[in-house]
Amino acid sequence: MQSQEKAQLIVIDLLTTDENKRFAPAGRMASAIVDLTRKNGGCLPQDLLPFGFTPQETVDLWQMANSMALIELKLMDSTTFAKKRRT
Repeated sequence: MQSQEKAQLIVIDLLTTDENKRFAPAGRMASAIVDLTRKNGGCLPQDLLPFGFTPQETVDLWQMANSMALIELKLMDSTTFAKKRRT
């Protein structure tokens, strides 16, 4: 028999739930990517250098940070779309 409880969406915050802050650099980079994408319509690894990231950090963290940023941007867009549909 299925439970009558409603499914819950659980969001795992990789920045605060990981005791050793393993994902903190990628999270900071993801935030910068989101900011640049919203401001300029896109972001390339070299765009992150003025934010204090080194060229090596952009090589090491780009894939994970960019993936995190894309998910956040999609969530923002879907929330905005849902709000517009309700009005």
